[in-house]
Amino acid sequence: MSGSIYKAGAGAILQQMRLEVYANNLANVNTVGFKADQPVFRLENAEQPPESGENTPVLSPYALPMSCMTDFDSGALRSTGGQLDVSIVGNGFFEVQTPDGLQYTRNGRFSINEDGVLSTPSGFPVMGQGGEISIEGNRVVIGEEGEVSVDGKVVGVLKVADFKSPELLTKTEGTLFKADNPAAGSGDAQDFRLAQGTLEASNVNAIRTMTDMIETLRVFETYQKVIRAADEATAKTVNEVGRSV
Repeated sequence: MSGSIYKAGAGAILQQMRLEVYANNLANVNTVGFKADQPVFRLENAEQPPESGENTPVLSPYALPMSCMTDFDSGALRSTGGQLDVSIVGNGFFEVQTPDGLQYTRNGRFSINEDGVLSTPSGFPVMGQGGEISIEGNRVVIGEEGEVSVDGKVVGVLKVADFKSPELLTKTEGTLFKADNPAAGSGDAQDFRLAQGTLEASNVNAIRTMTDMIETLRVFETYQKVIRAADEATAKTVNEVGRSV
């Protein structure tokens, strides 16, 4: 088979992967606290095919490795009036206890789980400075510095963590992130305030994402044309081999 087909095929698969990233972003355009992903291609040593390895998965010797970089820019704030809705203005993440350990999110759409604990919509406890925060009462007030009061009594202070290198966080699912890499540099957030009754919208730019999807589809179609042309050229060559003049 022609090497051109291998190269074009690898390029087409990369464009398909790129399209899947954009499609996932667009599907989460209305997801509270969602952070968009951007496909990234490693360009160093582009003249030589990268070698596959444990830490450098390679799709094809003809294609550059692709990874995703999360955009941590803040989304717009949307007023809801909900007393358990809260957003972070500035830097930081809410700390959440999950079955897989502590994880972090900008999604402040909270609720009260069956144990009476402040939690995410999935039921994971939202951590305070002293652990889980129990809500027993009716009127909940969340202050700008994270203090949680129920019927006028302070029951806890929301823990807001920050990272020196948030790009080293690993997105696990939806709006949750895990700090697997110690180099991320976790600590208590300093430059922030909380806004009760608001939620942070997704930072996905729908128009730009749709434009990127169209561009990706056009590149994919170009690779298809290259594959078709190379296949036709190969078929013509094979059919004419041995034919007497």
